[in-house]
Amino acid sequence: MKFILFIVLLCELAFSKILIVNSYSKHDQCGEPQLYGFLNSIYTKGYKRNDFNIYFLNVRVTPKNKIATKVKKILSNLDRYDAVVTFDDAAFKLVAIPANKKGKQIFFSGLNYPFERYKKEYHLKNNISGVKEKIFVKEILNIFNEIRPIKRIAFFYGNGVGKILKLQTKMELKNTKFLSKIDFIHINNINELKKETAKIGKDPKYTLFMPFAMSILDKNGHKNSLKEHKDIFLKNIKKPDFSINIIFTKLGFLGFGGADFYTSGKQLADIFLSFQKNHNQKIENIKDYLFFINIKRAREIGFKMPKWFIKNYLKDFVW
Repeated sequence: MKFILFIVLLCELAFSKILIVNSYSKHDQCGEPQLYGFLNSIYTKGYKRNDFNIYFLNVRVTPKNKIATKVKKILSNLDRYDAVVTFDDAAFKLVAIPANKKGKQIFFSGLNYPFERYKKEYHLKNNISGVKEKIFVKEILNIFNEIRPIKRIAFFYGNGVGKILKLQTKMELKNTKFLSKIDFIHINNINELKKETAKIGKDPKYTLFMPFAMSILDKNGHKNSLKEHKDIFLKNIKKPDFSINIIFTKLGFLGFGGADFYTSGKQLADIFLSFQKNHNQKIENIKDYLFFINIKRAREIGFKMPKWFIKNYLKDFVW
C-alpha cells in the first residue's frame, strides 16, 4: 500500500499541469503584479498552488550562462506540462518559443516587443494566447502636458528590456508631437548613470524623465537592478518622472501613470480560463491604465496636482 501511495505521489510531482515562468525576480516591479493578478484569479476558480510549477529567471541581474543553465533544465522537463505561461519578454523568448515548437499551449503576458515580429521571426505556430503590453505613453503624456507643459523628456534605458521599451515608445508616439521631444539616453553602467542623471537634473530644458535603465553594470561588472541604483535617479533629478508602473512609486519615484499590470494578469487569467472551457485562442492588448502618485516624492520635487487631475484621473497613491 505504501509503495502504491509513493508511486501516485511521484506521478503527481512528475506531471505538473501548468508551467509558469517569470522573466524577473519574485518581487520585481513589473513581473510581480502580473503574476499575482493571474494567480489570484485562477485560485478563485478552483486551481491550487500545486497545480503549477513556478520559476523566476531573474534576468535583470543573473549572468547569461546561469540563465541558460536554468532555461535548459526547464525545457528538459517540458513533457510534464500541458500548458506554459510566461510573463514578460525574456521568459517568452527563452521558454515559450521553444515550447511552442513542441506543440505546447502557450499563454503570455507583458510582451513589449511586437508579437507579430516574434511570430514572423521565429515562425511560431498558432497555439498561443495572451496579453500584449502597452505603455500608454501617448495618453499619459497628454495628461501630464496639461499639468505642466513638456519641453523635453529624458528617456534613460539600458540593454534588454530597456531597448524594447525604447522601440515600443517610438511606436506608440509615432505621428505625435512628443516623439521629437524625447532624448534617448543609453546607459551601460553606474558611472554613466551618475554622469547623465546629474546633467539632466541641472538642465532646465528637461521637464520629466523616464527611468528605464533597469539593469546596468556596477563597478565590478555585475548586473545591478533598479532597486539597487534607483537612488541615483532620485537624488540627481529633482523632476517628475513617468515610470509606467505603480510599483515604481513604492521605490520612491513619482510614478504618475501607466499600465495596470495587476489587471493585465487578471486579463490573462480570463483568457486562460476561457481556453480551458472552449479552446478559443485570444491575443489581446492590455486594456487598462491608471494614474498613480508617490505623495512624498511629489512634495519633495514641488509637483503640484490640479484638482481636476485628482478628481478625474488619480486612481492610487503611495505616501
